[in-house]
Amino acid sequence: MGKVIWTTHLKERIRQRGLNPNWVDDAVRFPDEVRSSTTTQSHQHIKVIHGYKVVAAVKRQGRDWIITSAWWSPAHRSSMATKDHRFFLEKWIDSGLRALEKLFPPRP
Repeated sequence: MGKVIWTTHLKERIRQRGLNPNWVDDAVRFPDEVRSSTTTQSHQHIKVIHGYKVVAAVKRQGRDWIITSAWWSPAHRSSMATKDHRFFLEKWIDSGLRALEKLFPPRP
C-alpha cells in the first residue's frame, strides 16, 4: 500500500459531519466491504464501527490511495447480521440445553 492522501474536501466533510478521523482511516485500511462507485471511478470502503456504518470514497492513483470524502450512518441489522453462523452441532447442543433449562428451571 502506498501513501494514504486526505483531501481538503475530506477534512471539511469529516469536520462538518462530526466523524471520527480514526474511523475513516480504519474503513480505508481494513474495510468490511468494498464496492465500486456508481457515479465516479472510485470505490466505497465500508466498515461497521460501534454500530455505525462508515463509508470512505477512495480513488487509486498509482500506489497511492486518495480519500475524497466520507460519511456515516447508523448500521441497520441486515439478514446477514442476524444469521446464526455456528456449526450445526453447536446449535443442536445449545437448543437441547435451553429445552432442558425450560423443563428444569433453576430454584431460587
